[in-house]
Amino acid sequence: MPRQRTFLKGLILCALVGRSGCAIDWPVYQSPKLDLPPAPARKPASVDRQWWKAFEDPALDGLVADALANNLSLAKAAANVEEARALVGEARSLLSPRIDVGGRISATQRQLTIGSKDLNDVTGSAAAGATLNWEWDLWGRIRQTNDAALARLAASEHTRNAVELSVSYTVAEAYFLLLGLETKLRVTRESVRHLEEITHLEYRRWQAQVGTELAYRQSMAELASTLSRIPPLQVAVSRAELALQVLAGRSPQQMKSPLSRGDRLPNLPDTPKEFDSQLLLRRPDIASAEQLLLAAHIDINAIQAERYPRLTLSILAGLLATTAKAISGVPLYWDITGGLIAPLYDGGLIDSRVEGAQARRDKAEAHYRYTVSSAFGETYDAMVVRDWIDKVLAANEYEVEMRRKSVELTEKSYQAGRSSKYEVLSETVRLLNAQLQVVDARQNQYVSRAMLYKALGGGF
Repeated sequence: MPRQRTFLKGLILCALVGRSGCAIDWPVYQSPKLDLPPAPARKPASVDRQWWKAFEDPALDGLVADALANNLSLAKAAANVEEARALVGEARSLLSPRIDVGGRISATQRQLTIGSKDLNDVTGSAAAGATLNWEWDLWGRIRQTNDAALARLAASEHTRNAVELSVSYTVAEAYFLLLGLETKLRVTRESVRHLEEITHLEYRRWQAQVGTELAYRQSMAELASTLSRIPPLQVAVSRAELALQVLAGRSPQQMKSPLSRGDRLPNLPDTPKEFDSQLLLRRPDIASAEQLLLAAHIDINAIQAERYPRLTLSILAGLLATTAKAISGVPLYWDITGGLIAPLYDGGLIDSRVEGAQARRDKAEAHYRYTVSSAFGETYDAMVVRDWIDKVLAANEYEVEMRRKSVELTEKSYQAGRSSKYEVLSETVRLLNAQLQVVDARQNQYVSRAMLYKALGGGF
């Protein structure tokens, strides 16, 4: 008995002192140690969620804005955020007292017979009052539950940002593909025009017995081959435009109208040769994974707190009115009740729940490490692709420059009477074919920049 009294006095003292008086030093969350590359010696960068604006293309800006407004996956992610926010409100409400109001009306009939006299008495009563119930969060169980809900809310917000990043990248990739296809179609049509001139020229040379039938047939074959490239390019352009309209959430009626195009090539933003590893950790998918890890850690503390007693307080107060003659007026009634519930034996339930929470924490940590590793691999790959594409483009542009000089020299030779028109046209076709390679490389260059933005979480 003395020990029980001391224990109860201690609990009451804790309640009077406040929540901090009986607080337990729960294990504090620490981010897993990662073997990261050293950060570059420069000003820390920040993530830019509107990374696509670095390309300075109004048409791209509009397409991305429409896609973010109409994408169903993003709408689903936004709904998940609202659900998580509601769960935070639910968890936070446990920290506050609960007040319920109610009332009742009753009537009681008493019929008695005393000797030969019957007594019939009916008594009515009405009551209205309020009940306050409150659990003191002595050990931090409710607070831990609230913190876990906040962490899951943050995780859902980061997941929404990750979906937004994926959608914006998909739109940018499709847009750059469309621009590249349209340029290839234009260059191919120009090649056809020059090949038609060469074919007519070779036909006249053959008829004039200056050239050969073989040269004419070869020019015809080259023309036919180039012409065969146009229909697939036209189909590819139409499909790319349709894919962009679907991504932008256009209605079937809106799809009849062509998409707007930029009047110039998009800006090619500068990208760093090295990246800040700490910035990469702020990628939305990594940030979401760590918040889920934090929530799993807090869940263990919340379950552990269930091993300790719960102290509750209940206050009932109200007004009572009755028709009984023995009671006059409208008296006030009240009742105060304190409750103490301490776990004694649960058959290993809490131990099992703790083990389950620890397993979920280990799984969350494994997922976090995997996400970090995948992010670094994706970033390194994006940088390798960027550097490779830049070299390919530089080589192709050098070839175009040499081909253009060759055309100029051939034209001068033709004007001087040392070369034929056929040679001029042939060099022009070679120049156009080299330009097609430049178009492919430049398209891949824009995509590689967008890929690097995505890998870095939206900016640097």
